[in-house]
Amino acid sequence: MPHPPPPDVCNPADHSLTRRLFLGSAALGGFGRLFAADHAARAAAQQRHVILVFMSGGPSQFETWDPKTGRPTGGPHLSQQTRVPGVRFDEYMPNLSRLAGRMATIRSMTSDLGDHMEGHYLAQTGHKPTSVVAAAPHWLSVAAHELPPAGDVPGYVVLGSEQGGNMAVPGAGFLGAGFQGLFCPGRGRGPEDLPADGPQALAAFRRREDLRRGLSRSFTDGRATPGVEGHDATFAAVERLLRNRDLFDLAKEPARVGDRYGPTALGRDCLLARRLVERGVPFVRVQHQSGLAWDKHRRAFDSQRHLTREFDTAVGALIDDLTDRGMWDRTLVVLMGEFGRTPEIMGQGSPGRNHWTKSWSLSLGGCGVKPGVVVGSTNADGTAVKDRPVTIPDLFATFYTLLGIDYKHELEFEGRPVPLTENGKGTPVREVL
Repeated sequence: MPHPPPPDVCNPADHSLTRRLFLGSAALGGFGRLFAADHAARAAAQQRHVILVFMSGGPSQFETWDPKTGRPTGGPHLSQQTRVPGVRFDEYMPNLSRLAGRMATIRSMTSDLGDHMEGHYLAQTGHKPTSVVAAAPHWLSVAAHELPPAGDVPGYVVLGSEQGGNMAVPGAGFLGAGFQGLFCPGRGRGPEDLPADGPQALAAFRRREDLRRGLSRSFTDGRATPGVEGHDATFAAVERLLRNRDLFDLAKEPARVGDRYGPTALGRDCLLARRLVERGVPFVRVQHQSGLAWDKHRRAFDSQRHLTREFDTAVGALIDDLTDRGMWDRTLVVLMGEFGRTPEIMGQGSPGRNHWTKSWSLSLGGCGVKPGVVVGSTNADGTAVKDRPVTIPDLFATFYTLLGIDYKHELEFEGRPVPLTENGKGTPVREVL
């Protein structure tokens, strides 16, 4: 049997509406009023959130959370002392060094898929591409399936495109279109190609939707298939968006707040992510630049200082903002890529690092994560995990536990059980709980 969540982990009961709330909603005018504004606000206050900032390409652990300054593998970057005694981060991460006492750092990640496409799939679904009978859903699609939003907002939003090098964000897989992340193109912009704004546009959309449903009813009757359900879910999502356009309106944010995040695409997307979760969207994935920005095989060390500064500014502001607004304890922030970089520095003249899966790093915080913890370590040159290896299934078991989801739970595809992680592997990293 799975271990019960420790006391400081989000309790599954926190994600459920109380019996009194349910019955009270019925008394106020039927179950259709269950998510009326006052009850939705109360439910939203109990909602747990995730903001995943994904660093596509494989961020170097040596130039982020596990520097080896002065060692043959260390590279030219210096390091700096964090707020956690004895723990040092890269010199171009002053904000994350200041905030290290709020986060947990895992320095002993280990995996075995060093190809970008396969590594992306594993690091975002918990499954190897060859281990499932159907396309596996992104773990945030799973979270949206298990913990639907407490109001009339999208359950999962994707900010920014990962396209580049044939990469694409894993979708909802066999869960269907209803749990697909709502795509926004990045740079703080909302969904594209929505109908015109205003009450007349919404009324026109509803008339067309009534016509569509009437014309398709003869086909859909008796066909409760994922395809039919997904088709209807897509139109329902559009209507919700038309009612909630201001969700994505960064013009409503004070300029002084946006300035803290920086004038970059990531800065605007991190600000939008905060706005979305504050207004009830439970799960947001933020892409740090399109393509494989962290894939530094050559010309790594000079270009990475700019990349790291941009990342540090935007993510540091996000963590501070969530804390200042009282949202930190119910928002899980995850900072990670698909693997790390080689200890060996490759190339002449314009050196860099290749792909490395044996020992790499990431960071997470909020929503029950024990602050200031460093899990595991690598040896002096970072060539191997020295103690406490953590696998991708372990990481996903930790994510789900923090959200109050049973990590041993199984989904179902065509009558067959599908575990949340590959073959049901993985144990939560208790040191961070």
